Amino acid sequence: MNPSTTPTATLTPQQVNVVRGNGAPWPALARETWRPDIRAAVLANQRIGIHRKLMKTAAAADLYPVAIGTDAIVSPSPGPSPLDVLPHTPEGKPAPGTFRLGVSPGMVKHQGTRTVLWAEEHFEERGGVCNVANLIKNDPTAGEGE
Repeated sequence: MNPSTTPTATLTPQQVNVVRGNGAPWPALARETWRPDIRAAVLANQRIGIHRKLMKTAAAADLYPVAIGTDAIVSPSPGPSPLDVLPHTPEGKPAPGTFRLGVSPGMVKHQGTRTVLWAEEHFEERGGVCNVANLIKNDPTAGEGE
């Protein structure tokens, strides 16, 4: 098909039935530069990276997550520090290919530490249907806008 003769449609937020939990349309839909295909490609690439690091972490430390959210992973830990979870080499450096703490691209940040009893309370409140990876942030406002 010739791109110059391909029909195009411009959809407004009112025409697209994509709404948030509060019923309001996503603000990004009103932008002319909104590209859902690029967003999907970025998220898919991020998921692939997380899965690769999960596999490397499992191989290096025999550590498996107990919950996985969109952008959060919950792992059992012997202590409250995120450093207690991350595998290290005998020299004390992070194991290659696993998660590393930091602010640079490809690194992860600590979103919170909770006890198993805290998780159990949430399971009981929600009838056993709950993903604690979406609730674990220490600061409840930390995920606003995501």
